[in-house]
Formats: sequence, C-alpha cells, structure tokens
Amino acid sequence: MIDWAELQRRLVADMAAALHGSYRELDGTIGWPALAANSLQALGRERPLDQASEPLWSAAWNPPEWQWSDIDFRSAALDGLATAVERAAQDAAREQWQALERQWLQTLVAACREVQAQLRNEAGVAPDWVVFLHEEADTAHWLRECVGEAAFARLFPDEIAHAAQRERVLALPVAERVDALLEQVDRYDGAFSSEQAQDALCALGAAAVPALRALLPQREGWRAAMLLSRIGLADADTVAALRKQFSGHRDPPAQEWAARALALCGDREWLFAQLARSPRGPALEGLCAPYTASRDPGPCRLDYAPLQRLLSGPVAVAERARETLKPGTSYCRLRADEIDTALLGLAAPQAFVRAHAAAICDDRGLGAAAGARLLPALAQRVAADPDAQVRFLAALSLGYWKREAAPWRGVLAAACEDADERVRRAARAALEACGEA
Repeated sequence: MIDWAELQRRLVADMAAALHGSYRELDGTIGWPALAANSLQALGRERPLDQASEPLWSAAWNPPEWQWSDIDFRSAALDGLATAVERAAQDAAREQWQALERQWLQTLVAACREVQAQLRNEAGVAPDWVVFLHEEADTAHWLRECVGEAAFARLFPDEIAHAAQRERVLALPVAERVDALLEQVDRYDGAFSSEQAQDALCALGAAAVPALRALLPQREGWRAAMLLSRIGLADADTVAALRKQFSGHRDPPAQEWAARALALCGDREWLFAQLARSPRGPALEGLCAPYTASRDPGPCRLDYAPLQRLLSGPVAVAERARETLKPGTSYCRLRADEIDTALLGLAAPQAFVRAHAAAICDDRGLGAAAGARLLPALAQRVAADPDAQVRFLAALSLGYWKREAAPWRGVLAAACEDADERVRRAARAALEACGEA
C-alpha cells in the first residue's frame, strides 16, 4: 500500500522550485521526476516574470534549460516511496495503472503547491515565487494546477488571450471555421498550435474535405493529403484529386502522402495498378500505410489481404514491403472490433504477416474479452511457429499482457529453452511480467 500523504510530505521536505521529466510508460514505469531551479539572474532579467511575461514555451518555463536542471534532492525515505510506486505500477492492471498515474501527478502537484505556500511565508522569499510540475504534454494545464488561475493569468496573458481566441474560432459557422483553422495548420505562433488546428479540422469531417482537396496541388499538398487520410472519406472528387497529386505533384512527400491517403481511403486496386507500372514508385509506400501508425487516426480497417498480395508478388516488391514494414516500424494499433482479423493474421501462411499480427496483439487495454481470444493464439505461436521472429514477437506481446498471461507460464517456460536467443529473452521477461521470474 502506498502512503500518498507521506510521499507528499517527503516531497515537500526535500525539494523546491520545479519538478520535471517524470517518464511514464503505459502499463510500466512511473519514473521519479528531476528537480530544477532557476533565478531571474540566470535568465538575465531584473524584473519578476509577472511584470514582463515570458511565453510558456520559452526557456524561462522549460526546466531542462535552467541553470540548475537536475538537483539531487532524494532522501532514503523518498527512495523507498519511489520504489513502492514503481513496484505498484509494474504489477498494476490497466485501470489500476491509470489510477496510479493520476494519483502520482496529483501528489506532485499538491507538493508543488505546498512548497510554494511555505516559501512565500519565509523571510526574503519573493511573494511571487513559483513552484510547479512541468509536463511536456499539456504544459499549461499543469502550470495552472500548481500556481492557480489568478497567477496563471498574470504570468501568461498570451495563453489567456489564445484560449479566448480558440473559443471564438470554434464557435464560428462551419465554413468560416474551416478557413480560420486552415490558416493555423502550418503555424506555431497563433491561438492554435499546428496539431490543435489539424485535430479541429479533422473533427469537422466532410465539411473540411473540399477546402483540403483544393490545397492538394499547392506546396504543402502533403499536409492536405495527410489530413484527408485521417478523415477517410473516399468520395469520387477526393479520390480523383489524390490520384492527380500522386501522378503529377513534383514533391516526393506529396506523392507519398497521396499514396497513403488513397490506400487509407480504400483505393488500393488503383495503387496496385500503379505498382505494376512502377515497382519502385510511391505506390508501395501507400499500400503499406494501413499496417503502420498512419492509419490510427482515421477509420481505415485492418485487412491483411493486400499485404499478403504484396508478399506473394514479384520478389523485388515483396522485399520492399518487408523493408518498409520491418519490425521496429511504428505499427498500427489493433482495435477491439478487429480481433477476428488479427487471429486470421496469426494463422496466415506468410511468416511476415504472422509477425505483424503478433506484434499488434500486445495491448491489454483491449480488455479481458479480447485477451481471452488473443492470448491462446499468441501462446500457440510461441510454442509452435516455425519462424523465430514470430515466436519472439508473440512472446513479447504475451509479456505486455502481464498477469493475464499467467495461464501460459508453461509455454513461456518452455520458450526459455528456445534455440533463438531473442525468444529466450522475451520469454523470460514475459514470465517475470506475469508474476513468475
């Protein structure tokens, strides 16, 4: 049992200024943060930050860039508590891990706020002293949580203005909203970040398609194709425009993204025809896209038939496909309604397809019902697949399911004697993850 109150008390006793760099890995590590400190002198300033604000993304608010960016502040008591958090994270089920992460972040925030309050009561400490948790994801949220709304508004007036501007844009009529968002997709100095603008455009779906289609011939046509692939609507006009970009755009990234978008929108037969005409052209890049992370933001469904067709084609094409999708590539994520397809992939005649399927069956967040079907199939691959790469990836995926994989300890124990060293290592790690070293 973790004593969260004691953890907060120890944090308060042992640190001040800013916590940052708490590495976390879903279902795995919850890492201890670094402590950083800085001064106005180190920033070359004479006035407090709230009298002449620095942007949120500047060095003034980025602890890794501070003069004292990694201060040793851990005590034996903190080390013990950190170990308890780490062990709990390693052993936790998915929902428990997510609850642990929330409690961890809330404890760090509470400690920052308490240190800040204590220091402001000390003689010689400026009343605007700031202590905060720095997180790369949603930096503004965590700063606001630590310093409070009033201080945040005082320190970051531009952020407040940008938030108000975002609200105004998102309330515009759809056509005006599309135009406003398009102005932000390749900018980093406005109310929207580029990612925020892209997300908002894709959320509009069909309403954003005509404007994006019109951008395809332009210099940034690759971005328009990427966004169209996320929306995933394969109307005739969009398919025709993407085919034209594929065939006529002079920019290779624009051609490649047109190919990806066509595949992700379902126009694969046309891409196979282009591949037959030009085996070294960008068509293969598109045909491989549905098996990579490129497909995750959109509606494209997993289907191994096109990949099997690529692997059964000319030797040079099959070799290019294997190289494009080699393990270590950012693969797509399996969805809960694609379990049947994954099981077909695990039983496919081509070892490369089985390996891909084994690799994407690693997400225990799919839930117990999915696990009940996937885990026996993975165990069968570990025990009997003739291809070492498939056995290796299946053992890795079993390990990611942690304690849910415990019924297959026997299979994993046997795999510890596998002829392939990678399989042996993966099996040992999986045994440890499921509760038996």
